[in-house]
Amino acid sequence: MSGLGAMRDEAEAAGTGVALARAAEILSLFDPARPMRDLRDLAEATGIPKATLLGILNTLVRHDLLLRDGDNGSYRLGYAWLRLADIRRTQSEIRQSALPIMRQIRDATDETVILSLRIGDRRVHLDYVESTQPVRRIAHPGQEAPLHVGAAGRVLLAGLSDADVAAYLARADRIGAARAAEIRKAIETIRHDGYAVVAGTVNPDTAAVAAPVQSYDGATVAALTISCPRDRFTSRLGERFAREIVQGARALSRSLGYTA
Repeated sequence: MSGLGAMRDEAEAAGTGVALARAAEILSLFDPARPMRDLRDLAEATGIPKATLLGILNTLVRHDLLLRDGDNGSYRLGYAWLRLADIRRTQSEIRQSALPIMRQIRDATDETVILSLRIGDRRVHLDYVESTQPVRRIAHPGQEAPLHVGAAGRVLLAGLSDADVAAYLARADRIGAARAAEIRKAIETIRHDGYAVVAGTVNPDTAAVAAPVQSYDGATVAALTISCPRDRFTSRLGERFAREIVQGARALSRSLGYTA
């Protein structure tokens, strides 16, 4: 029975892969020269049977990736692409604005400075400026962790509404009532202090201080972090890091239009 289940799972995965490839092929046909396409046109261009093609198109319409013109039955790109493009533009703007500030913080502390974003329920590093010290924290773009783990993740989690925090804790793996209460208490502290201090959670050998970066509307859109080896981290150094990272995060927020 388990063998049959595995075969069924493999078949479903293969079918999903084919459907995704066909959807990508369909979407690639829309360009400035041909912003609208009808069913017959798409069927001729892709070779996909019309019945199958219609099912894929309906799925893309449901997810706002395509819009259907009710008058002539043609399709055009949906508004979901505007939201995705805005996310990508924001990421690019944040990185370009952040790098000079990150270098200033690194030069002031000679510790690694990291820029992180929230992608779904994960904290993802977008960029970093590395310390010049022989023993230093190493970070890489794309490194990720759950939001409740680490200084940057907790700062991003603290930027969510209470309802969104509760929903996150409810769906996160292996978070019991006691752990959830501890995380909520940490979020209250972050919101009060304006930064997070965490040592030894993501990596037992590192410590970090992070502060939120806010956009023009006050939403937390990123986190700036100073991270160093844990054996070099002291409470006095943590206070200094907090001043530097909060100042840097505020400067970056101002560059994004935040005025409060």
